[in-house]
Amino acid sequence: MVCCKEKDPAKAAVWHALNYYAFEDASFLAERLFLESKGCETLYLLATCYYRQDRVSEAYDLLKRSHSTIPKCRLLFAQCCLRLNKLYEGEQTLVGTSPDNSLSAIENNITTEFQELSGICLKVLATIYRRCHRLEHAVFFYRSSLKRNPYLWSSYANLCTAGEKDNPDEYFKATNCPSFVNATLSPSALSEITNDMNVVTTDKIYSSYTPKANFVGQALAHSTPITAATTTNPNNQNSISNAPCTPEGIRDPLSQHYVEIETDVVTTPAGGGGGSLLNGGTVTDIQTHHRSVTLRKQVSGGGGGGKRTPAPYPTASSFRSVPSHLYNGDPFSSSKVRRSSRLMSNGRNTKSKENDRKAGNKSQRTGPGLISDGFKKSTKDKTCLSKRSPTMIINSIMSLFAHFGHAYQALCQYECKKALQLFSKLPKNHYTSSWVLLQCARAFYEMTEYTQAARLYQSVHQNESSRCSNLAYYSTCLWYTQREIELSALAQEMLEANKHSPETWCAVGNCFSLQKEHETAIKFFERSVLVDPQFAYGYTLLGHEYSYIDELDDAMNCYRHAVRIDPRHYNAWYGIGQIYFRQEKHELALCHFRKAQSINHSNAAIMAHIAVVLNAMKRHKEALKVLTKALEYHPKHPLCKFHKASTLFCLEKCDKALEELDELESITPTESLIYFLKGKIHRRMGNAHLAMMHFSWAMDLDPQGNNNHIKEAIDKHYHSDDVGSENT
Repeated sequence: MVCCKEKDPAKAAVWHALNYYAFEDASFLAERLFLESKGCETLYLLATCYYRQDRVSEAYDLLKRSHSTIPKCRLLFAQCCLRLNKLYEGEQTLVGTSPDNSLSAIENNITTEFQELSGICLKVLATIYRRCHRLEHAVFFYRSSLKRNPYLWSSYANLCTAGEKDNPDEYFKATNCPSFVNATLSPSALSEITNDMNVVTTDKIYSSYTPKANFVGQALAHSTPITAATTTNPNNQNSISNAPCTPEGIRDPLSQHYVEIETDVVTTPAGGGGGSLLNGGTVTDIQTHHRSVTLRKQVSGGGGGGKRTPAPYPTASSFRSVPSHLYNGDPFSSSKVRRSSRLMSNGRNTKSKENDRKAGNKSQRTGPGLISDGFKKSTKDKTCLSKRSPTMIINSIMSLFAHFGHAYQALCQYECKKALQLFSKLPKNHYTSSWVLLQCARAFYEMTEYTQAARLYQSVHQNESSRCSNLAYYSTCLWYTQREIELSALAQEMLEANKHSPETWCAVGNCFSLQKEHETAIKFFERSVLVDPQFAYGYTLLGHEYSYIDELDDAMNCYRHAVRIDPRHYNAWYGIGQIYFRQEKHELALCHFRKAQSINHSNAAIMAHIAVVLNAMKRHKEALKVLTKALEYHPKHPLCKFHKASTLFCLEKCDKALEELDELESITPTESLIYFLKGKIHRRMGNAHLAMMHFSWAMDLDPQGNNNHIKEAIDKHYHSDDVGSENT
């Protein structure tokens, strides 16, 4: 709310109407004032009314005709230019006509001319440069804006999104706070902002945080073999356990008792009848966080038109398959219950659990390193926050901002487990907020734990049904897990909430894509990028759909649009690499896959693709090194294990290849391609009876004949036997 200190009663009435959202009345009165006295103040007042009423074009025309040079009119005009995508005009308005165009000179000029508005002005200028793809300039001015006004969180968030690793403690400190903010906020007003806020002491948290060497293996990569008890629902949709798992040492934000969980995440692939990947079978997808290429088609080849040729590496087909559970580290077993937030049972009795909950609550709320000393509540003397000095309260706010900065930076660097741990150290009122839940859901999404991510997204959506931001990834989680009914309901609810959000149309597009109506899905993805031309993820999803129907030129254009908007959008770099691989341009494919890996260095699926390209180039030893490294990040990643076995087979290391396949069989025992590769290895080793046995098992697991290469391999085996008998 704008603090109204106008002495003119008419202007005060306008500001009063603006403060309480009577925009139409404010605009009408401001127009009368401007016509009575055409000055800079009445001009700014009228333009502000237009801007807040979302009449941006009218505000732009009014300010452009006036040629006003006062700082606040120039800043508002630059905001209008940014909204209307008139980036050059916005830049010239803020930069001016100074002969010295160096970045430091521009910064000094803006600081001198705009004074207390300089922080916001520098942020607007940085956003203009980012939209112009002048990232070096954008980063410089985002940093400058934070130094002058650390309350501008979006500047730091944009730095993290750009891949910068600035220490948030250097920006979020009380000494950087602008004096006009400190003078404006009274102690009572500041206390209202931080009322009941348990602020984190960042120094203690970051000094105590040490990543565990075996964190992946302990928390996310354990898996158990599929059993006969594993079931799927009649609609072939992935079922979800009612016992959500969370990585070790991370509190479950949806838990009723809000305790710290110390349990391993168990991977339990849900079994599908027959093990067919294309029909919702088991673990045979190349996983990326947008779409995946089926393992079957990697082995058998095949592209558009349904033609399949034997090939040990992927040569075609879609980026999107719909296996219900291949995602690495799926922490849920099969069940129809998905809305429960009960914690995973660890075998202890109820009494001990209650004791642990009490101890957990106590440690979370009063433990060292979680609550600032300035905000500990004494049971004997509860000091009111309003009695604390503004300096102490500002320090607490900056401490909280710094903690958010560390966690968000880890997420943007795809250090997802570290980000989850840092977010989990927040006080409960912040940790359970929608913004933090969305960031945690995104972390699980990037870790390919789509079920856990969907659970958090669902919680936010239920609490705030009108919120559409970040829900495009929720729809993708539902797409991966084949939950058609829930995806359809989500799309309908988002349409009712906001038809002007690009994420709404992405959800609708994913809904039709899951139903194999790709032409219709393309129309809705196109609508998403029409609503927001700066929405990189919409272009990426559109590229995946074009690629699925073999429109590779259109797909390439979409991916290039995405990386032009966001150079760190690794999904689009991956998509470009896939297109080049399908065109057998292996060097270009390898270059783009490595570009994607440089952004998301721990993504096992991207590393698997790199290995596939290296194998296609006959560089098997390099491929083996890449796959070994990928399995260090994700020891139970099925695709990496399969390709490692294939690479060992190409290197004539048949015994080691069989060992890898035995481990993979314990994870996904119903996948026909495992037995097919085993049959090839045994045939190479001269074990004809074992080869035929595994070939027959592969045929039994693929009764629909999706893998024609299995039958061809058996026929080839019989033919070789016939030729051998004739020669003898």
